[in-house]
Amino acid sequence: SSGINAEYGQIPAIKMSHHGAKMLFSSKHDYRTLENLKNNTKMCQKYKESGKSVILHDRKYLVQQEPTSKSCSLYISSFDELQESTIKNSVLLTVDNDNALFAISVDDVTSFIDNGMQLIEPRPALFLLSKEDQGLATMGLNLLQWQMDNKYCSKCRTELKYHVSGRSCRCSNCDITYFPRYNPVVIMLVVCGEYCLLGRNRQFPSRMFSALAGFIDVGERIEQAVVREVSEEVSVDVEISQVRYVTSDFWGGFRRNYSPELMVGCVATVDKMQSPQCSEEIAEARWFHKDEIREALERSKIPGSHLKGDGLMLPPPFATAHQLAARWCNEC
Repeated sequence: SSGINAEYGQIPAIKMSHHGAKMLFSSKHDYRTLENLKNNTKMCQKYKESGKSVILHDRKYLVQQEPTSKSCSLYISSFDELQESTIKNSVLLTVDNDNALFAISVDDVTSFIDNGMQLIEPRPALFLLSKEDQGLATMGLNLLQWQMDNKYCSKCRTELKYHVSGRSCRCSNCDITYFPRYNPVVIMLVVCGEYCLLGRNRQFPSRMFSALAGFIDVGERIEQAVVREVSEEVSVDVEISQVRYVTSDFWGGFRRNYSPELMVGCVATVDKMQSPQCSEEIAEARWFHKDEIREALERSKIPGSHLKGDGLMLPPPFATAHQLAARWCNEC
């Protein structure tokens, strides 16, 4: 099958792999070890020298493709394969079965490309990698970008010194320790009986609708943010007592200069279907029956399906909006 050219970029015809890295903590020991490595320089250096790493170059992931099955997974490298001079920066990702996994940004991947590896962009990788590999790659991308964006103290401009784990940095002049942060965002499915309200962003394809979303303001609770954002975007009134938390997920870092986000997924129930009045950001907002949502959920699992047909399209399965819609449909 051919690749698809979507807003996520040109996607080659590669199937999902089940052989990539694992983002699993098999015991409490791994949680404790991970925390210890973030703070203990000597211990972290020892694990780093004996550990493995995923490789990034120019904000792209190095992946391997198996010729027989055409599957794709993150390429896992040992430090022996890397030349010290090519390493730009590194960050600890996880510990599994007492083995540490790092993400490393390198200047040169020629030797890997010559041996059959490929570089893929972050957005197409969402379709090509397993969920575990996606999580690790996205974490590595954002933490490495955080290091690149934070080289000097914001108080005194002294150059920051990073811990060997790459998970924190310190200003020797101000005695301030900095940690990576990301922005909380609410994403909500507004429902009324057998119907839910979806919006189409002006940047979306004509048939693509999604759950409403927006940043949580400073001092705002999750429920308050849901009520405010729904009112701002579509002029629909929601009671705070009718907002419930459902799930959360990490998102972002796929475009330069955009901060990563914690997507807080909620469902907001209203007593009657109010007519939506769209803000400037929303091109169209409509109420959809649960049967339409079920059909769209099935279509969205097929790569390239949004390029043909005339039915409603939802975000792909890895998106929080897709997960909210699926859970709502499965409730009854």
